[in-house]
Formats: sequence, C-alpha cells, structure tokens
Amino acid sequence: MFKKILNTFGTKFLTAAINFAIAAVISQAVGDVGKGEQTLMLTTITFILIFSDIISGSALVYLAPKHPFSKLLLPSYLWSTLVGLVAAGIIPLFYHDLGTGITLHICTLAVLSSLSTVNTTLLVGKERVTAANYANLWQPVSILTTLLICYFYCDILNINAYIIALYIAYGGSFLISLGMLGKAFRSFRFYAFKEYKNVLKDLCKYGILNQAGHFVQFFNLRLNYYLLASYVDKGSTGIFSNAVSLAEAIWIIARSIALVQYARIANADDTDYSQKLTLKLIKICFAFSFAAILVLSCFPSAFFLWFFGPEFGEVGVLIRILAPGVLLFSIYLLVGHYYSGIGRYEMNIYSSLCGLVFTFVLGFTLIPRYSIYGAAVTTSIAYAANAIFLIVFFFAQSRFKLRDCLISKEDVRYFKEQARLFIHSKTSQNNDEQNQ
Repeated sequence: MFKKILNTFGTKFLTAAINFAIAAVISQAVGDVGKGEQTLMLTTITFILIFSDIISGSALVYLAPKHPFSKLLLPSYLWSTLVGLVAAGIIPLFYHDLGTGITLHICTLAVLSSLSTVNTTLLVGKERVTAANYANLWQPVSILTTLLICYFYCDILNINAYIIALYIAYGGSFLISLGMLGKAFRSFRFYAFKEYKNVLKDLCKYGILNQAGHFVQFFNLRLNYYLLASYVDKGSTGIFSNAVSLAEAIWIIARSIALVQYARIANADDTDYSQKLTLKLIKICFAFSFAAILVLSCFPSAFFLWFFGPEFGEVGVLIRILAPGVLLFSIYLLVGHYYSGIGRYEMNIYSSLCGLVFTFVLGFTLIPRYSIYGAAVTTSIAYAANAIFLIVFFFAQSRFKLRDCLISKEDVRYFKEQARLFIHSKTSQNNDEQNQ
C-alpha cells in the first residue's frame, strides 16, 4: 500500500507542478481576463462531468470487484455520451455568454474526459493504481506542451489554444488508458439487456448517492468563480482561481493517500480495520499537509508577480486567507473516501450541504462588497464547515478517543515498516534489473 501511495503522490506532485506551469503560461500570455475565461470553461466542463460520473465515476471503484468488467464498461460509455449530448442543448439556456461553437467544444471535451475517467477508474477498481496514474499524467504534460506551441510559436493568444490542448490531453489519455485495459478487453462480451439490470441498479444507486455529494460539493468549491465573474469581472476570477489552485495543491498529499485508501477499503469487509487505517492515514496526512501549507503561506507577493504576471500580486494574501479551510479539508478528503469505500455516500452529501450553506450565505454577502477577499473568506469558512461536520461524525461513530489522534509509537513503527518494505522492494527490483 505504501508503495502505491508514494507512486500516486509522485505522479500527483508532478501533475501539480505542471499545472502550475500551465497556470503561469496562461496568465503570462493572456493576463487575468484570459485566465478567467479559461477557469470558467474548465469549471463548466467539470460541472458536466458531475452528471457523467453518476454512472461513469468513482462508484466504479466500489463496484469493479463485484461485477464483470464487460457489464460495467458499456453502460458507462453510453451514459457519458448521452450526458454530453443533453448538455449541448441545456447549457446555452443558462450560460448565455457562451457561443454555440464554444458550447459544442465544452460538451465534446466533457465526453472525452468522461470516457478517459471510466478507463482509469476501472484500473483503480482493480487496484492497478500505478497504471491509472500514468494515464492521468498524460493530460497536464500534453496541455502544457500544446499551450507553449500555440502561444509562442503559432501566436494563438486566445481560448482556442486551450481548447486544442484539451482535445489532445483528453483524447490521448483515453487512448492510453484504453491500451492499459487491453487484457480486460480480450474477455469483453455483450450481454442480453436483462443481464445488465443488476449492474445498472448498483451503478445508479451508488453513483447517484456519490454524485449528489459531488454536485453539492461543486457549488461549495466553485460557485465563487461564477459569483466573482457576475459581481466583479473575469479578471478577478482569474486572480482568485490561481490562488485557489495553489492553496488546493496541498491536497495532492491527501488525494494520493485517499486514492489508495479508497481502493483498499472498497476491497475489504472489516469496518474496524477500515477505521483504524483511516485514522493512521489522517495523522500522517495532517502532518505533511500542515508543513506544506505553512511553507506556501510564506511566499512573498513578489514571487507571484514574477510567476503569474503584474495582475496577480494579491495571490499571496488570498492563499493565507484560504489556508485554514484548505488544511481542514485535506482531512475531509480521507474521511470522505472512508465513507465512499464502505458505500455510505450520503455522509459526504450531508457534509457538503453543511459547507454549501456557508457558501451561499457568505458568497452573496461578502463577494459583492469585498471582491476576491470576500470570496477567499467565504471559501475558507465553507471548506472548514464541510470538514468539521464529517470529522466529528467519523470520530463519534468510530469511538476513537482524543488521545488516539496523536501520533503514537505504534504509528511510527507502522510507517517505518511500510517504508522499509518499500525500500526493500525497490532494491530487489533494481537488483533484478541489473542481473537481467
């Protein structure tokens, strides 16, 4: 497990570093307004994916060990395509600023991204986490490469450069992950419709519960982007999105752990084991996340002016406002994956609703008056409320004592042993390679 966590962390860390480079390239090339347009486009794609993931999302991790590959793949692919078609007709009714061409691009890209996610999620469900990581790594690498070519060699200084980059990223990721599922496809077969009945029932049951939480969480995390664009301007959205991206980068620690934790719990039947494992992982996650956010908060404004451009000097202050909520939310990610792993998706919904109350009340109050600073305060408080709700519930259910939250000698021994096994496996692997 430790090996998979480190591999996932390494991949996500590299992905985050490349994403920062992408944000810097976009910000330097097209300024805060162009960055705001890119943010709103990507956020809209993410919104569509919430509905795609009802059938095609992370519920597949929970169901992959329980149903044949063939019965999961076909419904997921068909649903992803259907959602994209429906979105193409609905989005223009609510988002009038988008032209027909941009809307079609957004919906097509959402379908490509969803199909890629189906493949990588099925890989994770079979605990092939490393393979899924490599497929996902393609996306930021190809986006950065394509943007550099479009901006600095082809002189495409608008949203079209980002659209081209996303097509290459999502399309390439889909093909790579498809190849990694090659062995599974050899045994693929079609079933009579009635044989899909139980699978569809489970996909809908767990998918709807899981995505209801993501639907609420989307507004909890990203409603402020649209509020800023509406009440202030797209430039403020671009500045705020860069601050959020940097602050949320510490979540690569929690998400690296949570991805492996989720797959492990989904394949286990022991609640006591799952709770103790989650608590152990929370301790190590909090320690590393606290150190990371502390370092990030110390970066001066001059760094962000140099990195993003002259419009982005306020990013450092925004990060410090966001820091407490972001840190607490990193713990939420582990507790949330625990409940997802045991099929209790409704717990994530309740906690997300708690955070959403603060987002609505504070967002419509503070953002019109205080612009990006109001958005940062709103976001930090909403993150904290979301996390505190679920953390309190987890500890009440598991009956852990306050002293159990402290890192113990047993925890240190556990992680030392995991590290020793990891180093031993790498040494053995290197020796085998040298002997070949």
